[in-house]
Amino acid sequence: MTDTHSMNFPETVIAGVHAAVASTLTCEAVPVRGALRLLLSGQHTPIRALVTGSLHAGQPGIDAGTALDLIHISLQQLHAHVDATIGASALLGNAATVLAGDYLTTGAFRLLVRCADLQVLALVSEAVNRASELEAAQLGRDPDARDDPSRLLQTRQQLAAPLGEAAGATGATLAGYPEPLAGTARRYGQYLVSSHVLQQEADAMDISEARTALQDAALDLCRQATREARAIAAATGNGRPLELAELIAASLGAKASACKPKISTSTSS
Repeated sequence: MTDTHSMNFPETVIAGVHAAVASTLTCEAVPVRGALRLLLSGQHTPIRALVTGSLHAGQPGIDAGTALDLIHISLQQLHAHVDATIGASALLGNAATVLAGDYLTTGAFRLLVRCADLQVLALVSEAVNRASELEAAQLGRDPDARDDPSRLLQTRQQLAAPLGEAAGATGATLAGYPEPLAGTARRYGQYLVSSHVLQQEADAMDISEARTALQDAALDLCRQATREARAIAAATGNGRPLELAELIAASLGAKASACKPKISTSTSS
């Protein structure tokens, strides 16, 4: 089960994500292109595709991971924000926003069909059902919850968990990992994706107690993902999950340090 890996596998996966999207989602409508920019711009990371691709380096892994990222955009960036009063969703209107989300979801399942694996399709379908229920439950909730660090943490982790776990489970299935190693891969995916989502949320916030709480939680989750990745490397020889977790940990650490207040070391004579 030993698996050697290239030094630049994240770039390879990201290039594969772009190719998968280009071959599957050809609609040029403004709502669709705007939504896809959330995935394809250089400032966004297709984290679920990277998780799946780290476990299974072939095209099915990239296709399945890309599908999970598309579903995430459809659910969280579009369907969950149809009542927006500002931003792209408000400008486009609810009908266009929902239609774009449906198109992305359809494209995601076209990619899953290309994987030709019924177990993967079942895993993702179950994850989408769980994620949809969680997103729907958040609609109409008290917007002031965003200012409560503990509630914000709980909500974001809950929303990220189903598709993150599915990314790990899908990669493990495609790679042929047996239990309990497949469970290790599921936890790796859940922790790493949740860590990334919390940091994204923190990046969009002003310096505050809530932002600090999100950054601390993101780092803790990334450390947990790193432990699971080490277990995968020890059992299989596949070092890609550990490489990805360490890359994200370094990025999180740099961002956390940049947000710390500067301490003056000057002294008066």
